[in-house]
Amino acid sequence: MNAALVLPEALRPGDRVAVASPSWGGAGLFPGRFDRALAALHATTGLVPVPTPHARDSLDWRSATAEDRAADLMTAFTDPGIRGVVCAIGGDHAAQVLPLLDFDTIRAHPKPLIGYSDITVLNHALYAAAGLTSFYGPALLPQFGDHPGPDPYTVDHFRRVVMAGTGQPSGPVPHAGHVVEEYLDWAADEPRQRESRPAPPRTVLRPGTGAGPLLAACLPSAIQLLGTPWQPDYRGHVLVLDLPDGGYRPADADRDLTQLRNAGLLDGLAGLVLGRLRLSSDAADRQMHEVVLRAVQSHDFPVLGNFETGHTDPMATLPLGVPCVLSDAELTLSGPATLPGRPAFPPQGKLLTDD
Repeated sequence: MNAALVLPEALRPGDRVAVASPSWGGAGLFPGRFDRALAALHATTGLVPVPTPHARDSLDWRSATAEDRAADLMTAFTDPGIRGVVCAIGGDHAAQVLPLLDFDTIRAHPKPLIGYSDITVLNHALYAAAGLTSFYGPALLPQFGDHPGPDPYTVDHFRRVVMAGTGQPSGPVPHAGHVVEEYLDWAADEPRQRESRPAPPRTVLRPGTGAGPLLAACLPSAIQLLGTPWQPDYRGHVLVLDLPDGGYRPADADRDLTQLRNAGLLDGLAGLVLGRLRLSSDAADRQMHEVVLRAVQSHDFPVLGNFETGHTDPMATLPLGVPCVLSDAELTLSGPATLPGRPAFPPQGKLLTDD
C-alpha cells in the first residue's frame, strides 16, 4: 500500500456520479428497479446519476466483458464531469477487471467509489495499489432501489461520511434501531415496503479497545485477492467482515476464516468487527460467533458482532484506510474520509452521457 492515503473530495448535491456494473448484470435484468433506484439516489442525496455505457448490460453471469467493465471504470475516474462512482450491485466477477485498471491514473484522479459485497475486490485494490480511500457502503439496486425508497439510516450515514464536505471525522457509527430482512421478488417488483423488526443489539464478543485504519470486506470476496498484487496489508487495521446472505453458513465462514488465518492476515489486527447475519437465529448467531472466536483465539484484540454493515439493511458506510477506534460496542471513525469539496466541475470534458 502507498504510504500516503489519498482522500477523494466529498460529493455534494448536484454532482454527477457514474453508476457502474463492475460485476453482475442486475441492472439489465431488473430495469424497473434500476430506474427507480436512479431516481431515488437523486431524490435522497441530490446526486445526479449517470449510468456508464455498460451499466445496463447483462452477459451471462457478468454485466459485460472484463474489457468493457474496466473501460467504464477508467472513464468514470478520468472524466472531468464525473465526481464519483456508485456501483449498481455486486456479484462474483469484479476481480476480472483488476489487471485492466490503471491504478496510477486512478490515484491521479481520486474520486469516491461506493459499493459492497463483490465490490470488495475493487475497494481493496484501490487501497492497496492506489492508496485511495473508497467506501464499503450502499449499492444502487439493493439499497436505493427499495420500496418506497432507501432506508433513512442508510442514506443518512452515506451522506454523513461521503457528502458532509467538512474535512472532519464523522464520528461514531450509529446503532440501528431496526433491521429489514424480508426478501421481495425483484422481477415481480411488488410495490410495497419490506417488513422490519427491532434490531438485535451489537454483541461484544471480546471486550477491549483497538485503533487503526479501517479495512472492510465481504469475507468470501476478500479470499479472491490472496496472493495477488491487490491484497492490502491487514496488519494494524480494524477489520470489518461482512457475511453474505443467500445461505452462507458458519461452515463457510469457518473455511474462509481459516484461509485468512493460514495466510497470516489475522496476525497483528487492531480489532475485528463482524457484520449482522441476515435471516439468522440466536442459535445460528452463537455458532457463527464461536467460529470467529476460534479463528482468533491466539490473538487478544477486541471482537464485536452484529454490526450494521454489508448484507444487512440498514447499513453503514465505511471508508477504507481512515483511522477508527473500536471500543467494546462502538466503532468510531476518528479521521476524515473526504476532503472538502471544490466548486462544481466547469462545463468541459466529455461526459459519459455525451455521444
